[in-house]
Amino acid sequence: MNDPQNTADVPRYFVVGDGTVQWIPLENGGLKVLKLDWDTGGFMPGLDFLPKVMFGKDEVEEVSEDEFIQQTEWMRRKLFKGDNAVFALYMLLDTIEATAKQEGRRLTAEEQQMIAVIQRKTYALFEKECCLNENYFKK
Repeated sequence: MNDPQNTADVPRYFVVGDGTVQWIPLENGGLKVLKLDWDTGGFMPGLDFLPKVMFGKDEVEEVSEDEFIQQTEWMRRKLFKGDNAVFALYMLLDTIEATAKQEGRRLTAEEQQMIAVIQRKTYALFEKECCLNENYFKK
């Protein structure tokens, strides 16, 4: 799992604790490491996570792109509130989950799929729609 020689030419995704880290191979053979910034919800350079991902054990898990997006969006929903299209979709996700919880049941397969699709959308929109301290804020 933690073999840096296995990076090839495709991005790799990790969950480190509750945060997310991505490795993006560069054309020149280098590597761009980005981590989720808990203060802004965006991604910032994360070279400090390189040794943790390479040599970490218990708190490091390599995941698919979909799992990476799900974890990233879960953290953003948990840490921030706002008034834009992204947060309107987050409210929809909260409603779906709250309804299942209130009914004392797990999410249905359809609800899980809907959540995954919406989170892919919010992940793509976050950088375009969100301006920290203008239309979203840390909770």
